[in-house]
Amino acid sequence: MTFVNGASDMAGKVIAISGGVGGARLSAGLAECVAERDLSIIVNTGDDSHHFGLMVCPDLDSQMYMLAGLNDEDRGWGQRDESWRTMEMMRTLGEDVWFNLGDRDMGVNLARTVRLAGGARLTEITAGFAHSLGVDVRLLPMTDDPVSTRIRSDDRIYAFHEWFVQARCAPPAHEILFDGAEAARPTPEVLAALADPKLEAIIVAPSNPYLSIAPILAVPGMAEALRGAGVPIVGITPIVGGAAIKGPTADMLRTFGRPVTAAGVAAIHGDLFDGYLCDKRDPHEPDAWAALGITARQTDTMMVDLPARTRLARAALDLAAELKGAG
Repeated sequence: MTFVNGASDMAGKVIAISGGVGGARLSAGLAECVAERDLSIIVNTGDDSHHFGLMVCPDLDSQMYMLAGLNDEDRGWGQRDESWRTMEMMRTLGEDVWFNLGDRDMGVNLARTVRLAGGARLTEITAGFAHSLGVDVRLLPMTDDPVSTRIRSDDRIYAFHEWFVQARCAPPAHEILFDGAEAARPTPEVLAALADPKLEAIIVAPSNPYLSIAPILAVPGMAEALRGAGVPIVGITPIVGGAAIKGPTADMLRTFGRPVTAAGVAAIHGDLFDGYLCDKRDPHEPDAWAALGITARQTDTMMVDLPARTRLARAALDLAAELKGAG
């Protein structure tokens, strides 16, 4: 299979497994390499939670805003050129506002909440929003069922955004819990995408392995469907030079007794990966990769702009093609 900028000259399809901001950057690169109609992103919903009475889906919205060209690159989340009058008024009225939503972002969450209350599925709502914003990539919530990521620390169990936003990841994370995961199921759309005979590759974005990828794999049947797809699964490191590109990944690796390396991240998910992209700034760790049974390659994984995101996406697709040819 061969991929070209902006489209694909093969009949195959690609799926990415992703969290929010970092994963969305890779999605933008993949959308430059694969025709949007052939690209599906299975997105973490463990971060979804209610704020101000609204259902907020940060990872889905980060993906949607990025692909629609609406994302705020400077802040790293939400929409650019936002206004904040709603939050300002809430503070004036004495509310303890520690979770910020811009006015236009509030509009998205309000519309989502109304549609959920009317009985629509999250998958249907997300598809409608993406279409309205001109996004042809299929954004697929990992499940339509409620799953909530929680963090057990020294003093108590935190709701995800209490820990991630309000406490700024400071309390040590001793255990990651996925409330509701046992009762959840992958959506029919997710299972159909993974069973599509035209699927050629699955790419796991450089998202936090504990907070973004693990919730997806915690949904019963998801890991089996991924492995049963019969195509190469290629991961991308979120670790560069012994540090996380963004967020608490490195601290969490240390807390859970794993090396702060690409191989340390890959090992968390057992036998999921066939191939893995490490950063060119890091040693290749040949013994670690041999022990994992994973084909590793090095490249520049820093996604500083769209050309860099496109290069990284193409490197992941090229490794998938190499593995498919070798198989």
